[in-house]
Amino acid sequence: MPTQLASLDSLVHPHQIEVQEFSSYALVIDARSAEAYQEDHIPGAVSVPVAKQRLHVTGAEGTALVAGDTEMSVPYALAAHLGSLSAGATVLVYCDRGGLDSLVWADPLKALGYRVDVLGGGWGNYRRWVDAGLEVLPRALTFRRLVAPPIGGLCPVLQRLALLGEQVLDPADLAGQRLIPGLTLAGDQTPSQAAFDTALLEALRRFDPRRPVWVRDGMDRSGGLALAPSLRDALQYSDSVWLEVPLAVRAQAWLERLQGMGTDIDVLLQTVAESVVPPATTALSNWRALAANGQLLDALVLIIKGYLQPTLGASHWTGRQRVVQLDSLSSEAVELEVDRLLAAGAADA
Repeated sequence: MPTQLASLDSLVHPHQIEVQEFSSYALVIDARSAEAYQEDHIPGAVSVPVAKQRLHVTGAEGTALVAGDTEMSVPYALAAHLGSLSAGATVLVYCDRGGLDSLVWADPLKALGYRVDVLGGGWGNYRRWVDAGLEVLPRALTFRRLVAPPIGGLCPVLQRLALLGEQVLDPADLAGQRLIPGLTLAGDQTPSQAAFDTALLEALRRFDPRRPVWVRDGMDRSGGLALAPSLRDALQYSDSVWLEVPLAVRAQAWLERLQGMGTDIDVLLQTVAESVVPPATTALSNWRALAANGQLLDALVLIIKGYLQPTLGASHWTGRQRVVQLDSLSSEAVELEVDRLLAAGAADA
């Protein structure tokens, strides 16, 4: 039978953010095209396009599956996902509009003994549900923005907060921006706007509204991806913590991260040069010369100070502000300051 998305009236629960739990299904099948699936899909869904199957002669690509007294030829594309399912497992199927394409897979699955739901309204309904969720959920949460200049030392702070069990939202990570929030480098797996919105909703719905959510600032400069307006508004009026770290310390931490990730330095330098207007052609030659002479750290200092900081500077805010100064990004220094920050926040509550 068709399954409907949860009403937005039930999104906000006294104890949690509660929406349709797609993970409760043993299998979620996306019957749309592979291209549509690649652009975005329900988290955890597998792609089994109906359109592709219709290009083949019936029975030309199939395998026999037996459930009780029922034996049926099922396309390999579908059968490949059924081997690990237990008898009577619950499956969700969705297509563009929740119609005949979903039934192409739903009917044989039912005949094989699985409990099958078809997503009412299909993908269009799911996208409306995502958009509505992104409008409602930020209003139910309390955010605390972590603000710093680019390459400002936020990564170890976020990691420490998460390790302590705090709720952390890192939009730059959801956007696939590994090194510089706001800039997409070669090798970054940048999602579509729809996929970014889906990932953002999945993150928001897991948070407990009774506890604050720490958010990395900077996704208003996301290189083409945008935060939902409701979330942007909530962040603008949230309390903020400004992290101040000496430039040399930030550059050294960035260098170590670049080396640890095996980053193509020349590609990095060129991407930064092309991100400013007008492109920093002369500066790029200088950076490359420094890197070639073993002075990459000096080049990174010039980049942060002269190019990233002016163009990707921290956003404005209107909530309360707190400044945290870190002279080192060592694990001991970060742990100490984060613990102090949390203690101060508890005292303010």
